[in-house]
Amino acid sequence: MAVALNRAAQAVLYPDAVIVACLSEDKGANLAVLTSDRVQQSIARFAGKASVHLAVFGVTGDLVEIAPIQTHSATDALVTLAALQAQCKGMLDAGVHAVFSQKGVVVPAPPGFEFIKPSGERSSHFLRAEEALSNSAAVDFIAFALLRRIQIQDLKVIFVDSMAIASIAYAIREIRSRAGLPMPQIVSFHSHEGLAATTVPPSGTFFCIISASSSLSLEKKWLEYTGCAEGEVVTLLTFRDAITSQQPMCAVDRPQNWRDAQLPVAGIRGLRIFGERFQPEQMPAKKVLLGLKKHRCENATLLAERFHNARLFSVDGLDDLGKRRALYADGATVLANGNFDDWLKKQLRSRVPASIQGIIYQDDPASLAMANTCRRILAAMQVSWGLHSSSTFEGKLDEVDRHRAILVVAAVIGKGSTLLGISRDLRASHFGARTYLCGLQVCATDASATSLRSNLAQTKDGTAYFGAFHVAAVGSALEQSLRQEADILRLKDSRLDVLEYRWAPSRNAGLVTDAFLPSLVSGKHRLVLRPDFAFWKPGYVEGASHAPMVLATIGAILERARTPTIEEDDHRLSSAAFQQVVLDPQNFTRYNDGLIQSALLRQAYPSELDSSSLPENSSFMLLFLKKLFAARHSQQGEAAPEFAYALGVGRLKLQPRDLQELVTHVRGMVGQTPGDAELMALLSPEPANADGANAAVI
Repeated sequence: MAVALNRAAQAVLYPDAVIVACLSEDKGANLAVLTSDRVQQSIARFAGKASVHLAVFGVTGDLVEIAPIQTHSATDALVTLAALQAQCKGMLDAGVHAVFSQKGVVVPAPPGFEFIKPSGERSSHFLRAEEALSNSAAVDFIAFALLRRIQIQDLKVIFVDSMAIASIAYAIREIRSRAGLPMPQIVSFHSHEGLAATTVPPSGTFFCIISASSSLSLEKKWLEYTGCAEGEVVTLLTFRDAITSQQPMCAVDRPQNWRDAQLPVAGIRGLRIFGERFQPEQMPAKKVLLGLKKHRCENATLLAERFHNARLFSVDGLDDLGKRRALYADGATVLANGNFDDWLKKQLRSRVPASIQGIIYQDDPASLAMANTCRRILAAMQVSWGLHSSSTFEGKLDEVDRHRAILVVAAVIGKGSTLLGISRDLRASHFGARTYLCGLQVCATDASATSLRSNLAQTKDGTAYFGAFHVAAVGSALEQSLRQEADILRLKDSRLDVLEYRWAPSRNAGLVTDAFLPSLVSGKHRLVLRPDFAFWKPGYVEGASHAPMVLATIGAILERARTPTIEEDDHRLSSAAFQQVVLDPQNFTRYNDGLIQSALLRQAYPSELDSSSLPENSSFMLLFLKKLFAARHSQQGEAAPEFAYALGVGRLKLQPRDLQELVTHVRGMVGQTPGDAELMALLSPEPANADGANAAVI
């Protein structure tokens, strides 16, 4: 006690009065301590400045007596029983907030993960109240503050949602025992998972303490399940904006980077919270170096071989329905390919029944051309029902023969929503065989392609068939990257001038040679694919027009690397355990063509480029990036703007000190040229001024 009094006397804000709180059962013991010689020396430091009093509380938490220890005329009027009773709640609340303001109470998820809480909700942070209960003083104070909440006369059970906070319940039981009251039983109901199995005692005999909840959802469920009164349950810790009618012990501000992940985010894995106190298994991060033998994707290689000299893909182009596609595929280019023509004829010969009566095509020009090609090839058969688009065929269903076959074609599809819609609409009117043929499917995952094939071919009699000339599962990271660019345009910060040209109306057909940010190499601003790309066969012509196809290839390679198709765990870009998985930084030195490096930056998920918790990786990238930015005017540094952009938006992450060192290094190295100014705007973006103009960059 002497130490605490000395600390109060040395505080910057000198107290008006010092109040020592105790329970009525401990009044005598505390008076003895306060009148001892050692403590009296400490109390003497307040002489003539502040009064010292002993505040006595009952077992219900009510203030019942004030005993003066050292008086002072200027402050005695502040320390009356009535005055302290009015301020008691505020003082206790301030103490509770001080306990739960400790670092570590709000825990962020590791990079690349999000918490799956016991409630089943997903979020970027988790409240862990027990982190504040690391010493007996904090436990005893929280128990003391809870006394005024427990107004149950015949208390038999104290429930806790986790044994991690059971120390508070035991402290309350000890207080009640010293007051001569019966000692209640302490029971953990194991949070959301164990609530339904909890035996509820008679009403008015139990009290519940919940450790923490970001939405107070567990308290609401407890009230519904047990039927108890609101005053018979309390949540220790929550966020301030979650409070409704319930009154938690403490509410803190929600972190600014909080993300309530109700929908799964590509590249972010769930980290389940379970047990009485979750302790994650500590595993070192897995680094994956892409190699031809382990990661080659035959589908992507074959697609590139057949179309590398044709403009099949463009980046962020508009389809015929006005919807933007991260990788827009031109259906006419697919139809013009000789290999596709051979495949289509083979499919029509082997898969289309002789009872074919009509063709339904996806409502776009390329699919119409494909349907007409099918009709010419099937000229020997009578296609009596004719050709109908996906938007008009329903009006002709009364003319369809229920038992003759129908052919459904589409030049290019994504998830296949139109084909699924046609299948649904035909279900009630047509019972014959159906053949679905598609030129190219571009989707995020192999699972999407497999699901579409399974859904379209699922019939009782097994007469439905789906065939695709090519399937490209390219992930969704590129789409996320383009969405970030769109957000930057809305912010109108210092990057606006660098990126605005990419979003001009004239590029609705999509980006091809300018799919990546231009380099700072004089006279050679477009990134080009040079000979001997490891994942393509020889024979392509060097140039910038390959950028979209390289994006498709890298996307397919990375997506395949994330799946169990890669049997060896060391080479798989995912893990079944709680483990961060990243692309080895050596990938950027192995694939040192600027166009390929840029494709890796755009097609990898941010979690796979996150070195913020990996000092070795971050140091390697710091040295690599310093050399790359120094060579920004030569071929070796042609991808510098893409690296700067990835760092600026947080797709590529270094440790904070390494990032700061890099920004300082580059700022001291660049000149006053427009290209260098744009590079700094991408690397270290400045917010827009109040009038909408961009702030200075250098």
